[in-house]
Amino acid sequence: MFFRLVVLSALTLLCNAANGQTDSASKTDKKPYHSPTKAAIYSAVIPGAGQLYNRKYWKLPLVYAGMGASAYLMLDQRSKMRTLNLQFEKAYAIKKDTVLDANLIAERDNYRRMRDFGILAMTAVYALQIVDATVDAHFFRFNIDQNLSARIHPSPVRLLTVTYSLK
Repeated sequence: MFFRLVVLSALTLLCNAANGQTDSASKTDKKPYHSPTKAAIYSAVIPGAGQLYNRKYWKLPLVYAGMGASAYLMLDQRSKMRTLNLQFEKAYAIKKDTVLDANLIAERDNYRRMRDFGILAMTAVYALQIVDATVDAHFFRFNIDQNLSARIHPSPVRLLTVTYSLK
């Protein structure tokens, strides 16, 4: 819970700082204002809500597939690790001086490592969906419908010159 609060606070501050920038294209656009801060907060509170706010509905299954797969990995490995821990407790209860099999210990450590990997994967998916929603909100009004052309040619003054024009 504390981690979510810290991440949410940091993202809110970053989004507010980045939100102060304006470009000339946004002043001529007739679309209503679309807030990157809202998208970040929505995604932080409910994973995938920022993608819905940005009207990128096709990304919602990807977010939940990533969260679900990493949650399944974490829970499955945790269950297997707990089963082995119970076996260790039973072995210790029967004989206090029993030396546990090194293979069982290595197997339990592998389950623990994979559980930790599942936790990291879930955290990464959670953070990436917040970043994705924020970036999508920044580019929500970006218009790419214009026909742009570019030419690269050598110049006597400069090594390379790039010219572009709107058609």
